[in-house]
Amino acid sequence: TNYWNGWQTRWFVLQDGILSYYRSAEEVNQGCKGSMKVSAIEITVSNVDNTRMDLSIPGEKHIFLKAPSSQERQLWLVALGSSKACLANSRRKESVPETCSETLKTKKSELRLYCDLLMQQVHMVKTAASKESGPDLEKITRRK
Repeated sequence: TNYWNGWQTRWFVLQDGILSYYRSAEEVNQGCKGSMKVSAIEITVSNVDNTRMDLSIPGEKHIFLKAPSSQERQLWLVALGSSKACLANSRRKESVPETCSETLKTKKSELRLYCDLLMQQVHMVKTAASKESGPDLEKITRRK
């Protein structure tokens, strides 16, 4: 919700213990407006409005939500509760499966590679920009 403009429609995605929200379904590929770890979320349902619920991380973030219907709110409450329960159960397991460890190593390696590629691209842009006949920096940095 926005106090000045009232309720605004948002698109939510619950995946791998993270609740992310976007302006719309079409903007999912452009990055989220924000996200919350489900394990840290406190859920409060409204006693007055059966479509309302609030999600909060104490001392950090508070999101006021209004579902299209009470049934839709109930579905989200079940999904969030199930996600929290699954996360709690997985934390109780003391050993990390070997596949998770290997996956983490692979992801870390991929991140290093992407970081190196990004640094190369930044260097190329800086080099091109420093030349007299280089590209127009305004065109490069302008967001679409």
